[in-house]
Amino acid sequence: MVLTILIQEKSKCQISETILKIHVENESMNRLAAAAALLLICACSASAGEEALHYNIINLDASSSAQVANDVMVVVMQAAAQKNSAVEAGHAVNDMMKWADSLIAGNAAVQHRTMNYQTRPVYQNKTIAGWSVIQQLRLQSRDFEALSTMVGTLQQQLQVSSMHFEISPERRKQEVDKLIVAALGAFRDKADLIAATLKAQDHRIVTLSVADTPIRIPYDGGMQMEAMSAARAPAPVVEAGDSTVQVSVSGSIQLAF
Repeated sequence: MVLTILIQEKSKCQISETILKIHVENESMNRLAAAAALLLICACSASAGEEALHYNIINLDASSSAQVANDVMVVVMQAAAQKNSAVEAGHAVNDMMKWADSLIAGNAAVQHRTMNYQTRPVYQNKTIAGWSVIQQLRLQSRDFEALSTMVGTLQQQLQVSSMHFEISPERRKQEVDKLIVAALGAFRDKADLIAATLKAQDHRIVTLSVADTPIRIPYDGGMQMEAMSAARAPAPVVEAGDSTVQVSVSGSIQLAF
């Protein structure tokens, strides 16, 4: 028997017909022949669909941004000691961290956690002359005055490594939600403009991606301070400023003429 299948493909506004013939040796092969025919039909249809997506494609992007007031202050401090042995340096750093923790624990407005811990040999004339140990402490608060005062106190034994301001997750989410709406509107308007300018009858979205990007300005590293032996170092003068939050939309559209 011969199984004949007629497939019509529409590609680039032209109609072409493909006739597939499957020769079957015996009746028991009917099911296998039918299955093979269906696979060929699906393959041809998929090929035609993929080809339809490869023309009249326009790539475009749009974005929306806003200046948002920072409401979180973050300071990274470090305890450092250099001794003849790594054990001695480690004990000295541990004592400083315990002292700092006891001070911060009494202030509910300041959150803190320990960070990197490093032990390094100190070389002199290509031989180990001692050991240096450094551990970092991260402090965070929405109460800028409370944190600034705490930093001033901790500088009796710790050093300021870095400081920056950022937006709290709740405030950032509120702003990002607004910017997503604005960015998608800008993308839609640009797509409409392109379609109208090129005199397309219609257009549709083929791909679309949305990404938000916070832009943070770190504290000037030149403001790092050495640990002070005074009873209390002055609290740093701070100005939170703003952060830029941006939402970008990129994608592609297909024009229909």
